[in-house]
Amino acid sequence: MLLPILLSQIAMSIANSTPECDLDKIAITGGEYTLTNGGNVGSIVQYTCPEGKYPYPSSLRECLPKGQWTDEQKKAQCKVVQCPRPVMFENGELYPRKMRHFVGDVLHFDCWGGFKMIGPQNRTCQENGKWSGEETKCDDEEGDCPNPGIPLGATKVGSSYKIENKVTYQCQPELYMYGSKERVCMENKRWSGAEPTCRYSYTFDTPKEVAETFSASLSETIESSDLDKDGEGNTDRTIRVETGGDMNIFIVIDASKSVGLTNFNTAKKISEVFIDKMASFDFIPRYGVISYASFAKSIMLLSDDDSNNAEEVIEKIRKFQYKEHDDKQGTNTRAALAEVHNMLSLQHQRDAEKFMKTRNVILLMTDGKHNMGGDPAVEVKRIREFLDIRKDNNREDFLDIYVFGLGNDISDNEINDIASKKDPEKHVFKMRSIDDMKKAFDDILDESEILQMCGLSKETSKDEEGVQEKYPWIAKITITRPGSQEKCKGSIVSRDFILTAAHCFHLDEELHTISVRVGDKSFKAKELYRHPQYDPVGKNGVEKSFDYDMALIQLDNKMTFSKTTRPICLPCTSGTSWALKQRGKSVTCKDHESTILPTELEKALFIAEEKERNLKQMNVHIKQGNRRLACLEDTKKIEKFKDIPDIKDLITDNFLCTGGIEPQVDPQTCKGDSGGPLIVQYKQRFIQVGIISWGTISSCNGPKRNPGPVPALSRDFHADVFKMLDWLKEKMPELEFIN
Repeated sequence: MLLPILLSQIAMSIANSTPECDLDKIAITGGEYTLTNGGNVGSIVQYTCPEGKYPYPSSLRECLPKGQWTDEQKKAQCKVVQCPRPVMFENGELYPRKMRHFVGDVLHFDCWGGFKMIGPQNRTCQENGKWSGEETKCDDEEGDCPNPGIPLGATKVGSSYKIENKVTYQCQPELYMYGSKERVCMENKRWSGAEPTCRYSYTFDTPKEVAETFSASLSETIESSDLDKDGEGNTDRTIRVETGGDMNIFIVIDASKSVGLTNFNTAKKISEVFIDKMASFDFIPRYGVISYASFAKSIMLLSDDDSNNAEEVIEKIRKFQYKEHDDKQGTNTRAALAEVHNMLSLQHQRDAEKFMKTRNVILLMTDGKHNMGGDPAVEVKRIREFLDIRKDNNREDFLDIYVFGLGNDISDNEINDIASKKDPEKHVFKMRSIDDMKKAFDDILDESEILQMCGLSKETSKDEEGVQEKYPWIAKITITRPGSQEKCKGSIVSRDFILTAAHCFHLDEELHTISVRVGDKSFKAKELYRHPQYDPVGKNGVEKSFDYDMALIQLDNKMTFSKTTRPICLPCTSGTSWALKQRGKSVTCKDHESTILPTELEKALFIAEEKERNLKQMNVHIKQGNRRLACLEDTKKIEKFKDIPDIKDLITDNFLCTGGIEPQVDPQTCKGDSGGPLIVQYKQRFIQVGIISWGTISSCNGPKRNPGPVPALSRDFHADVFKMLDWLKEKMPELEFIN
C-alpha cells in the first residue's frame, strides 16, 4: 500500500503546484477578451475595447501559481478615454475648465496682450487619450530661451527663461511623464532635454504619429552634410557620417514569454525592412542585433566581419528562432543593454580614436517592463559614461536611444528613463500592439521622406563625381539654336522639375533645343513654363526687364535621387520645415523667411563653373532693408541706368541684391551662372532663396571671373523665390507648400 499512497501524494502535490484560475472572473464589461492555455498557470487574458474606451484596470491578466488572476479583485470593464486636465497655463486664458475632458472635447487658448501665441489656438481630445497638436504657449519673447510651456496635466516651477535658468515639471496623480522633468536654458538659447507631456497609462501613440516623429529624428541621425565649415554657429544635431561606417546601429528585440512567436517574428520582419532601407543611404553602418528574455543572446556582433553587410545581417536575423530562448519567463532589459556595452567596449579596444568619433543608435522594442536583472537605466548610464557623454561636453549626439513600448504591460517611467531626450525630437513611443508598430515602420520606410530630404550635400573626393556629390542639386542647361549655344544653370527641385531663369530662353523657344544635364545623365525637356508675369520688354526708360525672371523645365523622364542627384530645399515647403526644425500646423511661410533671412546682411552662396566640370562655391552677401536701398542708389550711379526716372522700375521688390565691396568683396556672377540658385546654408542644409538673374557691371571674361578688383558699384540681382511661391505652388503641389 505504501507505493500507491506515495504516488497519490505526488500526484496531489503536482496538481496543487499548478492550480487553474477561475474562468468566471475574466469577463470584461463592454469589451472582449482572448485566452491562452485554457486558464492554467501562465495563461494570459488579453482585453480589447471599442475605440474611445480602454480596458480597466489593465489590458492583460495572467493566471498566477496560487490560482488567482492578477488584479482579480477588480472587475474588468471598458472605461471612457479621457485626456489630461489643464492645471496651469501661463500668460493667457484657456477654456472651458472642467474636471474631465473626453474624446471630442475642444480646448480654446487666448494669449494676453503683448504675448505671442506659439502652437494651436484650439486642441481636441483624441481617441488615444492625447490632445491634438503641439503644446500651446504664450511668449513675450523677452527671455533668452522661448517659453518652454506647461504640458496639459502638469505643473511647472520656474518662470524666468534666461541662460542657466531651470524649470521643473510634475504630472498630476495617475499621469505619467514622457520627456524631461527638468530643463535648463542653455547658452545656445535652447532648452535642454525633451519637451515633456503627461499621459494616462492607456495613452498610445498612433502609427501615423510614430511615423512622423520617428522619421523626423531619424532624418537628423542619417544626414551626411559637410560643405567646408567656417566653425561658426551651433552644428546642432548633425554628425558627419563617413562612407565606411562611422555609425553603429543596435537593434534590441524583446523575446520574453508575453511577446509570443507571432509578434517576435513580426519584430524580426520590422528589423529586416529597417536594415534594408538603411542600405539606401550614403553610409555603411555596423549592426549589433540582440534578442533577450531572461538572458540576452547576440544575433549579430558588432565585431563580426560582416556586421556592415546589410544582406548578411538580415540573413542572421531571419535564421534566429524564438525557441532559441529556452527560458522566456523573464524580461531582462538590462542584460540586453549590457550586451550593447560589451560590443562597444570591444570596438573601443580595436581603435579608440575612431570609436570616439562614431555615432551610436539603439532601437529597443519591448512589450513589458523588466522583472529581473536590475534597472536598465543603470546600464544606459554606463553606456553614456563609456561614450564620454556629459552635460558639458557637447557629445549628446553620439548616442540616440529609441524605445518602442508595446501594449499596456509596460512601465511608462521605465521606457521614458531609457530613451534619449533631445529637443525637439522624440525618442520614446508607446504603441498599442506590434501590428501598429509594423504599420508605423511601413509608413516611415515606404517612399520615406528621409530618402528624399532636400538640401543635402556631401564632401568627398576631388574627382568629378565628388564635385557632383558636393553640389548634387545643380543642373546644367544647354539651349542649342542655329549657329549658337546658350548655357545656363538650374536647380533640382523635384524628380522632374528644374528651376531656372526665364531670360535664358527665347519667347518662342522650341523644346527640342533644350537639354539638361544632371551629374552624368542628360534629359530632354517635356515642357517649359515661364512665370506668367515675366515680360522682357522694358518700360519707363528700362531697356530690358528681368522682373519675375523665373522658369521651370519639366523633364521628359523623372530623375532617380542618389548621392549625386538630390533636390535643393525651397522655402515654405514641408521639406524645408524639416530642415529648419519648424514643424507643426502653426508654422508659417513668414516663420521660414525670418529664420532664413533674419537680418539686413545675410551670408549666401552660388555655384560657379569657371572650368568645365569644375564647380566651385562662391560666397556672397544678401543685402536687405537699408543695405538693399544702397544697392539701388549705387545702380543709379551707373551710366546706362542714370536716365531711368524711377530705379524701382528696373529693380522691383521681386529682386534680392548681392555684390559690392562692403562688408567684403563679393564675387560677381558671370556668363553661364544665370538661372543657378542663390543659396543660404542653414546649419547643414542648403535652401534656395533666389535665382541668378542679371548684373549691373560685368568684369568677367565669359564664365571666368577677372582676377583684378571687382568694380565697387557692381551689383547682382536675383529673382526672389519668396515673392513667387504662389506660382511654384500651382505648378508643383507635390512639394507641400505651407502658407
